[in-house]
Amino acid sequence: MTTPASNSHKRSLTALGAGAAVLIALTGCLPGSAEPQAAPESSAAQSGRPTASASATSQVRGGDEATTPAAHQSSAAPAAPAAAGKLTAPGTALKFGQAANTHSNTGERDTPKYKEATHETSVTKIVAGNEADLAKLEDAAKFAGQVPYYVYTDIKLSSLSGPSAGMGDPRINAQLKDGTDAQKLIVFGTMGDCESSNFETTGKDDAFTFVVGSTKTMCTVFLAPKGDAVTTASYDDSNYNYVKYGDNPYRDNPISWGN
Repeated sequence: MTTPASNSHKRSLTALGAGAAVLIALTGCLPGSAEPQAAPESSAAQSGRPTASASATSQVRGGDEATTPAAHQSSAAPAAPAAAGKLTAPGTALKFGQAANTHSNTGERDTPKYKEATHETSVTKIVAGNEADLAKLEDAAKFAGQVPYYVYTDIKLSSLSGPSAGMGDPRINAQLKDGTDAQKLIVFGTMGDCESSNFETTGKDDAFTFVVGSTKTMCTVFLAPKGDAVTTASYDDSNYNYVKYGDNPYRDNPISWGN
């Protein structure tokens, strides 16, 4: 019996200090979980107040372009994905809306629990938020002079080597005008219209798995100093565990998206 995809759930964003990452989390099916579960709540989150937290990455989806000005968005038709099973080459420069073939893995190699997945990954747009979006954070003063940017990515699960609902999503980074990395933001509570959906799932117990061919949208939040802007996004394959760290050809030569 097929289990319907979990409803899109709002994720909040809390900021880490300078150079740190930030994320949005709410009750729902957490990425990498085999079962729906509630995200941990801080006392501030329980009271409905967003709070800053030193955490890692976050993904969210959605956004109303009518109320939030789009910073960068391409009307170009999506490019055809690379041949089945062939990853997009390191250093490939794509336009917004064009897809790259990416992969992820989980478990210990050469064991029954080791799984691999491939995705068609496409950064579709970067939307500029407002300074007021950060005012809801409990430690909002920490982000004075910063503007949030919402990076939207569409992902299609194109293959899965075995049943798994614990596979990580492709990790997206973003860059400022000068090419330096923008700071990621993580928040508990809600912020703007950033929401995330998940892949469809089916089965139960050891057969509980994401459905190949299903899609999701994620939105990642980044900060830019006022007067600057987040202009491009990139993928460095950091969610694929190589045998050796230096084996990752995307680390110094990522796939990129821009106008």
